[in-house]
Order: sequence, then structure tokens, then C-alpha cells
Amino acid sequence: MSKRPGVGIAATALLICGLVLFGSLLTVPLEASTDHPTIRGTTLGPPASAPFDHIVTIMMENQGLCDVYKGCGGSATYMSQLADQNVLVMTWGTTSHPSEGNYISLIGGDNFGHTSDGYCCYGINAPNIVDRMELGGLTWQAFAEDASGSGTCSFNPPRGADHFAFLTFADMNTPARCANLLSTTSSSDTEFLNSLNSANPANFIWLTPNDCNNGHDQCSSSSGIAGGDSYLAALVPHILSSSEFTSTKATLLILYDEGYTQCSSNTGGTGECLYASFSGPAAKKGMQISQAGASHYSYLSTIEAAWRLSSLNSNDAGAPNMLGAFGACTSNCPPSTSFTTSPSTPAVNSAVTFTATTTGGTAPYTITWSFGDGATGTGASITHTYASAQSFTVTENVTDSSTPPQTTTSSQTITVKTTSGGTFLGLSDSIWLIIIGGLIGLIASIGLLTLRARAKLKHTKQTVNRTGA
Repeated sequence: MSKRPGVGIAATALLICGLVLFGSLLTVPLEASTDHPTIRGTTLGPPASAPFDHIVTIMMENQGLCDVYKGCGGSATYMSQLADQNVLVMTWGTTSHPSEGNYISLIGGDNFGHTSDGYCCYGINAPNIVDRMELGGLTWQAFAEDASGSGTCSFNPPRGADHFAFLTFADMNTPARCANLLSTTSSSDTEFLNSLNSANPANFIWLTPNDCNNGHDQCSSSSGIAGGDSYLAALVPHILSSSEFTSTKATLLILYDEGYTQCSSNTGGTGECLYASFSGPAAKKGMQISQAGASHYSYLSTIEAAWRLSSLNSNDAGAPNMLGAFGACTSNCPPSTSFTTSPSTPAVNSAVTFTATTTGGTAPYTITWSFGDGATGTGASITHTYASAQSFTVTENVTDSSTPPQTTTSSQTITVKTTSGGTFLGLSDSIWLIIIGGLIGLIASIGLLTLRARAKLKHTKQTVNRTGA
């Protein structure tokens, strides 16, 4: 039975096309692999309108508000003076007993069933405030006095995780995060203060003192309250005079974990009330606030509201925040803006999209852009193409519609790369890769066809020779 020539021609054509396509596909992934998904804007730090951009928290132990604050019967001279000069929360309540559940609640929004001390380590699979801060581009450090294993996942404070809940969450057990778990010397807190005086102090800094300094134990003739008060009287002035507190909108929160005594009738609180005072340049002066239902969950809700972070669960979502301590804007707020880039690392001669998000002020907003290469533009979302590979500072300017108008600015530095989107003879890298891939496939096809032709010729000769014989 004779072969049909059309079928052979079609098969050959399909073979050539398939090899050309295969060669092209071999090169395309090299180009595609340089692209990245859109991520949140690369600007680090809280929103420009945040009532505070840095917060330092010092945890004290086992005393109620009116055991500490002289205004309702307490005995701590320095802490009372600090509260009277700055902001004292009169209604801040505990969430559980004993200590560890409160510490877990402060950074996780729940005690997750931990109603006794002694739990450790890295076993709670739930989101925590560190997750939210890192997602928002915020930096953090957590110090514990006299801990071993500083900067490692073997970090071990004197009380384990009882007073240091960062050790209880599973996703903290990574080298990158454990590098932020730091020891400081209890006699001077030198390492802690050095961090506050560094060029770029973290947005969130936590300090767990040892059990002598936090008032938990009676380590000398002084009582726990007096010992803790003396410790803070020596340390806090160094905090408030640090570069973090003299050059940023910083606040210091001094907070007790639990109290075991009920709120006094003149505090306005119900249940147990704890000493919680805000000081520093971001805090108001000479003020008391009495938010109904305030608790350790308010610690989270305050940070989340100030820095526009998502809640962890219904506990912090429903807790009143303490932004009243900072005069946070609730009406007639000035505008605040930020923007994202897509892709986050653009390439030469490839379009990059800038998208602005603006709140506050009076809409509509007039938004103008300076792309850092001499070009400008307008609009809430705009695309731009860079012709060279280097770093550019992109600036977004917003003017609202109020009278008189209010303005705000946001800037980011982006790096334009050369690995994709370049041109040669007017064609982009991706087109050249496809052409090269096609040529590879074509050469392979010609080679296969040549081999096939030679084999066919050899077969024909052998057939002729057998016939002649």
C-alpha cells in the first residue's frame, strides 16, 4: 500500500513548528523568572499621620493601679509624678491570671488557654503583633534583662516565657525573628539604651525587666513597688532623653501585667485596674483618660489603629484604643498619603504603575508625581517608563479641597533593573529571547530533517542495489 505524500509533508511541518515552539519556550522562563508579584509599598514605618511612630513598652509586675498611683492610694512616688505630668489610663484591666496569659494576650490578642505560668516555647500557631508590624514595614526589637542566647532562637530570659510571650508563638522560631530577641544588662540596661540611641531605632521596642527591677520580688529591704519605682526613676530619664525620643514621635508605655486588686471608685473602671501611663513627646500632658472596657487587648488596638494594621481577632478588634492619649485626629484630619509600585522592582523600558492611597483632609484630591528622572505626572494611579537602570526617588504630592488647602507628601526610592525590558536594534529582551529560541528550534529541525534525508537516501540506494542484483 503506497504512502500518502500529503501526510508526510504535514507531519514534517508539524515537527518543525513543534521544535521551533519548544526552543522558544526554553528561553521564555529565563525572562519570566525575573518578574515578581506585586507587593505592599516599600516605604518603611508608620503612616505620616500616625499619632506616634515609635513605642517603647516596659512591663512591670503584680500591682494594681491604686497600689501604685498615689492619686488613689498608692505609694510609687516617681510613677505617680510621671503619670501626673503625662497621661494615665484609669480603666486599663487585666485579661487573666497569672502572668503568662496576660503577656500572651498583649501580643497575640488571646491567652489561647494558657492560664498558668511555665509554658515555653514556640507552640502557639496564631497570628501576633509582630506579623502585622512586619507586613506593614515596621521594625521591632524585644529585650529581656539578663537573658541568655541573645539574638538566637535559644533565647532564654530568667523566667523563660512567663514574662516574654514572643517565645510562645510558632512563627517566631526563625533566625530572622530571633535576631530581634535581645538581652540587656539589668544593672544598667546599656544594650537597651544603645538601641534607643542608634541611628535608626526600631518602631516597636519591648523591655522585660528582671524580677527585682519589675517589682515582682522583694530583692532588698525595699518592697516590690518601691524597688520598681526606683528602677524606673533611674531608667526613664535616659529613655526620654534618647535620640529616639528627641527626634521622633515616640511614646513610652509603662504597664503592669496584673494587679489582684479591684478598681477604686474614683478611677471609673470596673474589675481590676492596672497602672498604665503614656509619656514622651507624642503623649499629651497632664491628662487622665477613662475608656470603658480598656484592657490588655487595648494595647493591640492602639498600635493597630495608630499604624493602620489589621486586627488579630475579635478581642483586639473590639477593644477600645488609647489614641486619646495622643490627641489622635478623629475629625477635620489633615490628609495622609502613601503609594505602591507594581512591579516592585521595575525594569528599563517596562511600564511601572504607581497607585496612591490618600485619607483625611477633604476630597477630591489633586495628586501630582515627580518620578525622579525629570518626568512628572498627575492622577491617583499612573504609569511611567524609565529609560535607564539606576535608583530614582519618586515623590507623590497631594493637595486636598479644603479652604485653605492642605498638602502632604510621600516618597520612595525605587531601583530600576536591566535584566528585563532592555532593547537591542529596537527589540526588547523578551522578543530577542523568543527569536533565539526559535532559531534553536529551527536548527534542530534542519538537523533532524537532514538526518532523515540521509537515511532515506541510504535506504533508496540499498533498494536499488538489491533490485540490480
